[in-house]
Amino acid sequence: MIYRKKPSESPRFVAARPYQEAWLNRLLDGTAKQRAVKLYKKRKKWYFAVAITFSVEPRNEPNVMGVDLGLRYMAVASVGTKSLFFKGNPCAFIRRRYAALRRTLGKAKKLHMIRKIGHKESRWMKDVNHKISRQIVHFALANGVGVIRMEDLTGIRKRAASLKEAGRSLHSWAFHQLQTMMAYKAEMAGIRVEWVNPNYTSQTCRCGHREKANHNGILFQCQECGYTIHADLNGAINIAKAISGLSA
Repeated sequence: MIYRKKPSESPRFVAARPYQEAWLNRLLDGTAKQRAVKLYKKRKKWYFAVAITFSVEPRNEPNVMGVDLGLRYMAVASVGTKSLFFKGNPCAFIRRRYAALRRTLGKAKKLHMIRKIGHKESRWMKDVNHKISRQIVHFALANGVGVIRMEDLTGIRKRAASLKEAGRSLHSWAFHQLQTMMAYKAEMAGIRVEWVNPNYTSQTCRCGHREKANHNGILFQCQECGYTIHADLNGAINIAKAISGLSA
């Protein structure tokens, strides 16, 4: 239950959401154990947080899924012949709108408002990442996935050789947050997470030929064999295969 109270109002409780009820039921039936509890206030509302621990049985499913992150498509997941795409255009539009608003407020020297909309943008991005990560893990569960592989993007901002590549940075698209959410949701479902070296995953064809010219925008076309596919899907397939090896 979530407790809320406004000035001159009597205390009231808001009914728990279905996913909260599910965890409360696990506490009651003994499949989860209660740990620390905390009562805290956030944006004039009171919340009661309960930490829990529970055991997870690893899934012995044979399939491996690769997840590629990018700008035009925030995430592309691939397992076998099936794929799942999340377009980046809607998010890019909203982020540009926030950036324009910050510039306007900066000229007016309204620093407090800049901080305020920054927090608002962060909450919005976090909500988007939660929804995407949840759908990807559900997609994995529906397709017999035992392992999810993602690129190890640690330090990508320092490795970026150009401004275009730097656009895929953790800071620009909160990739680190999205990957973290996918990882813990997958592990809660018993799916193992592995990290792949990002080198050449976007340039390599299924025939083994690799060169930068293979990748042109959203199109991948091998200069050697002529194989054509969506570039981000090709990346997700190569990530699933871990063509560059697993990250240490």
